[in-house]
Amino acid sequence: MTNIAEQVKIFLDNDFIIRKCLFRNIISFRALSRYIIKTLNLEEKNLDAVMSAIRRYKKEERLKTETELKKIFSRVAVKTRSNIVDICIKKSKKILEQLNKINSIVDIEKGEVIRIIQAEESIRIILDEKNLDKFFDHISKGDCTSIEKDLTEINLHFTIEAAKTKGIISLISSSLNAEDINIVEIISCAPELLIFVKKEDLLKSLNAVNNLERIYKS
Repeated sequence: MTNIAEQVKIFLDNDFIIRKCLFRNIISFRALSRYIIKTLNLEEKNLDAVMSAIRRYKKEERLKTETELKKIFSRVAVKTRSNIVDICIKKSKKILEQLNKINSIVDIEKGEVIRIIQAEESIRIILDEKNLDKFFDHISKGDCTSIEKDLTEINLHFTIEAAKTKGIISLISSSLNAEDINIVEIISCAPELLIFVKKEDLLKSLNAVNNLERIYKS
């Protein structure tokens, strides 16, 4: 039979909301213990054992997370690219047939970029604003549902271990949100994380990232 500590760990590992409240110190150990006992059909006499397991889980998981983040942020590289445009197009057979032609407008050897993301109903294309006229040679403006200009791409290049570390995207996005920065788009392509913000938010965004680096390098 699985012991109480293992049952508590499995329970907390699989409940993101409770785990988040636990690490933010906004949940009572005793109340959480009673909830776990009820949920897992444990006996009331196990209350102290469950509380001890929660305390140990919180301490060990926090130490593990901080150790992983220090390792990751000590080697993160940051690059930016300005004058980016984000275009959203309604997905259709015609548009899909044009994708290869759209790729041809980009000169990779000159460092130009194009990011294409396909969803169920739409396709999002991110490219250098200077190539926008070339883009409209293949795609009609009438097919575009939105066009967002004056963006900056922030490329956070982590080590490969970052892909296996929980909470990286959440940590960065919450840090930017805390500075009232709107994330226009975010793309994860491990070990890179691409964040797109308005040009005027670039400095605040870099400061937020630098603050995270200082915290986890110390």
